Amino acid sequence: MNELLELNRKFLINGYLWISGILSIGFSVYLFFFYSEVSSKWILIIYSLTLIVLPLFILSVWISDWFRKRRYKKRILTKKPYSELEKIGFTKKTIKTNHNSLVDYVQFAEINGSEIIFDINIRKPKIAEFSIYGLTNHLNSKEYLQKAKELDYLKIDFSRYAFTKSIDTKKEKLNSIQELEKILMELTHIAKKEKYEPISITETKPVSNTV
Repeated sequence: MNELLELNRKFLINGYLWISGILSIGFSVYLFFFYSEVSSKWILIIYSLTLIVLPLFILSVWISDWFRKRRYKKRILTKKPYSELEKIGFTKKTIKTNHNSLVDYVQFAEINGSEIIFDINIRKPKIAEFSIYGLTNHLNSKEYLQKAKELDYLKIDFSRYAFTKSIDTKKEKLNSIQELEKILMELTHIAKKEKYEPISITETKPVSNTV
C-alpha cells in the first residue's frame, strides 16, 4: 500500500476529482432541464453517488487491478528460472505505466549493451514479457509491417518503440536461467540488427524491495 500511494497518490486524487466532477456536472445539466421531474430525495441520493460512491468504486477497481497484476507477477517470479533473474542482471527498477494509467515498479537489466524490462500483461498473466525500448523511425510503413510480420513468428511483438519477447511460462518450460539469458541475448541481436535508437531507462529506487 505504501508503494501504491507513493507512486500514484497525485493521480488517484486527480482521478477522484475528475470523475466526481464530470459525473456531478452531467447530472447538474440534466437537472437544469428536468428539475421539476426529480424529487429532492433523489437529487441528494444521486449527488451522493456522483460525488462519493461512484468515484470511489472506480478508483477501487483501478487499485484492485494494480494489486492483482503484482500478484500475477509474483507468481511468475517464484518459479525457476524467473526467480533467478537477478543472476543475469535484473537488479535495477524503474517506473512503468500499467494498463489503467497507474504506475508501478518493474525490473530491468542491461544485457549485451541493451536495456531490457521485465513485465507482464494483466490480461495474459502467465506470459512473461521482456522488452527493449527503442525507435525504428528509419523504417517506412511497408518495411515496418514486413518486419512486424517476420518477428511475429519468433513471438516478438515489434512496434515503433519496442521489441517485446513473450514467453508462456506455463507452456514453454525453460530448464535454467542460462537458457533464458540466451533467449534475451538473441532478442538484443535482433534489435541491434534493426538499428533501433535506444530509449534510455532511468533507474528508480523504490521505498521497499517488493515488485
